[in-house]
Amino acid sequence: MKVYAKTRKTHYWNEDRFIIGKDYFMVIDGATPLIKVNNFNEACWMVNYIKKNINKLKGNIKERLLVLSKDGFNKLPVKMKDEEYLPSAGMAWVEYDEKYFYANVLGDCEVTFITKDGQIVRCHTTRLNELDGISISELVRNAKEKNIHVSEARPYISDTLLKHRKMINKENGYNAFALSDNPVINEVTLKIEKENVKQIYLYTDGFAQSYDHIFVYKNHEEMFKNDLDLEEEIKKIVIKSFSDPYCDKYPRLKKIDDITAIKIEM
Repeated sequence: MKVYAKTRKTHYWNEDRFIIGKDYFMVIDGATPLIKVNNFNEACWMVNYIKKNINKLKGNIKERLLVLSKDGFNKLPVKMKDEEYLPSAGMAWVEYDEKYFYANVLGDCEVTFITKDGQIVRCHTTRLNELDGISISELVRNAKEKNIHVSEARPYISDTLLKHRKMINKENGYNAFALSDNPVINEVTLKIEKENVKQIYLYTDGFAQSYDHIFVYKNHEEMFKNDLDLEEEIKKIVIKSFSDPYCDKYPRLKKIDDITAIKIEM
């Protein structure tokens, strides 16, 4: 296997990470809590904690994540253990043995397999994107009512964003990795035979912007029918995002997100 990985941070910090393990690959998209503690980036701390410690544990990736969720929660200062202050993360990981690849996703991270006969096999979940769609509709409505840019309307939807964030791993909510003294991981899974696979892509929602929000491509299938160069694809996302800095043409929650992707060639 040949493995390529790229990440692009959007601020002086980066809340995305990628991990190349002994028998797995993983991308992580950390989410800072909407109520923040001054001078501390909770999401950066958490994704660093996962990357630093996951290979010290035994078991499959889900078993390790359950341990890290509880241990990470116990390491947080007491004042940060309330629901509003906890960071969370979307994730995508692919484990493998001699016969199969096992794809797993949380939140809005994704895995896409390209088979040797040209099929595009996507492992993802739509629930977080559905909730984001509600938030974006409110964003656009507020911008129109107040005659301001879409990006300037975000403070007016804070209650909705906080309401959605509190729906992590709850009924009618969305799945994600979260620190907890009683951790829950409800991943979406997909199994595929190794001998049928030509390429694998794991990526955060910053990479998925290309077809989800700014439409470098019309849809997922159009994007992944190509043999993608990660660096070139990230450049396309950056150019398109900065051509619409106020999010008016392509409504979205922020101008540009952290972008991370792994490509595996068999």
